[in-house]
Amino acid sequence: MSSLSSGVPGPSGVPDPFPHAPAPDRDAVAAPYQLIFEAAGIGMVRVSLRGRILEANPRFADIVGRRRADLVGLHVQDITHPDDVSASRAHMEAAVHGRTTGYVTEKRYVRPDGQVVWASLNVAVLRDAQGEPVQFIAVVEDITARQQMQDAMNSARAAERASKAKTEFLSRMSHELRTPLNAMLGFAQLLRVDPRHPLHPDQRGKVDHIERAGAHLLAMLTDVLDLSRIEAGSLPMAIEPLPLSDVLDAAVAMVSNQASDAGLRLVCTPPEPDLFVHGDAVRLRQILVNLLSNGIKYNQQGGRVMVEAMGLDREVIITVSDSGRGMTEGQLAHLFEPFNRLGAERTSIEGTGIGLVIVKRLVELMHGRIEVSSRQGTGTHFRVWLPRAAAPTEALDQATRPRTGFGMLDDGMADGLTVLYAEDNVVNVELLRQVMRMRPQWHLDVATCGQEAIAMALSQPPDLLLLDMHLGDMNGLDVSDALALHAHTAAIPRVALSADVMPDQISEARQRGFAEYLTKPLDVGRLLALLDRCARGDEL
Repeated sequence: MSSLSSGVPGPSGVPDPFPHAPAPDRDAVAAPYQLIFEAAGIGMVRVSLRGRILEANPRFADIVGRRRADLVGLHVQDITHPDDVSASRAHMEAAVHGRTTGYVTEKRYVRPDGQVVWASLNVAVLRDAQGEPVQFIAVVEDITARQQMQDAMNSARAAERASKAKTEFLSRMSHELRTPLNAMLGFAQLLRVDPRHPLHPDQRGKVDHIERAGAHLLAMLTDVLDLSRIEAGSLPMAIEPLPLSDVLDAAVAMVSNQASDAGLRLVCTPPEPDLFVHGDAVRLRQILVNLLSNGIKYNQQGGRVMVEAMGLDREVIITVSDSGRGMTEGQLAHLFEPFNRLGAERTSIEGTGIGLVIVKRLVELMHGRIEVSSRQGTGTHFRVWLPRAAAPTEALDQATRPRTGFGMLDDGMADGLTVLYAEDNVVNVELLRQVMRMRPQWHLDVATCGQEAIAMALSQPPDLLLLDMHLGDMNGLDVSDALALHAHTAAIPRVALSADVMPDQISEARQRGFAEYLTKPLDVGRLLALLDRCARGDEL
């Protein structure tokens, strides 16, 4: 587009596009036009057919961040974002040659300081009496705030889609990996505890290797899933008053064999019996097990790992210390970085590099904090600070509750009970058959799909339903819902047994009436304890 090649000066000194119009009529129109042009609260600009700015009003000058006098004579592409130049030129050429009245578009201007401004343009083509184009006049609105809001919404939707895709991927990955792990660890547990076929020491050692390798793989998988759920804000937490001695005892018991195998002394100083802490029992145990395991893995032969706790006014401090190799100041600075093993990846020590990251974030989710001090060659001290809780007035006496697990059956248990197991994986079915032999008062029926499970339960209601969440034709939730519609099957206890460990799935199962949600790899002792409770008539 070029500047006008003829005409007399208009109100602002630029050539008048209508030089042959009668002077009185032109002057009568020019005065109100110029008033509107100057006072408009929206940008207005006149541009030649070759793209040179002829005149701009004050608002347009504000939008593009330039003085009006400096704008006259500039080409529109001088103030247009480079990525929008081609589209802007195409719009203008199409308007000129296509004999249209104008066009509407959005584009970006670039201010002298580099700031980008989004604008909406409504462009009209002015033509002479013969219909030939003379110049453009554009009305320009600053839509930067609206565009930024739209970009933010688009980014949020994209992040939500990415998060959903990540969650679905992790769910599938977890399911696919946990299914073979279920067979590996399940049968290894059976070999170790089956009283009818006790292992000799050499066999037991081999089974121990299988269990340790499977447990390591499961721990890595669990760490990745936990970190993902923490970052997504979807990790379930049940904060309540906890007797600290019980949590410490459980954590120490879980790592005692590891310490013994490493030739280390594991020392736990019992806390005050009435010392309670606000926290999630499972996650607090996870924190302690992780810290104790680190103290064992990175220790020295003949060393020790110590754990102690004490109450300080409104807080409880739990200290885990070791006599290991310690860390340098540089290593401490990167201690809580995901996947940074601080050089341990070059050793034979197993790990993922995210255990301590999870510990820190779990502590923070329980409204606490973690501190660490270390000296190379002398050991490391982790201190976990958590809110102190008052001892509940009525605490459940866990010692009075009957426990069976792998042991002998309790007296008074019902006999001739039936569990219906819906599972489409033959290896998982065989594992459960082997487990059920340890509870001979139970009879096992198997359905290989959802419809078969529904038909079998309606025909002969079992005493317990054990449902996989992903069957071939439907999921375990649908099976449960279908049976809940019939009076004689609605009250049957339903227990999930699934490799799907995502919190949404577990939460939905509980909301839809499942008494328990067992995860794969199967904890044989937990399943047997559940069967025992059901046989005694205890509420699941």
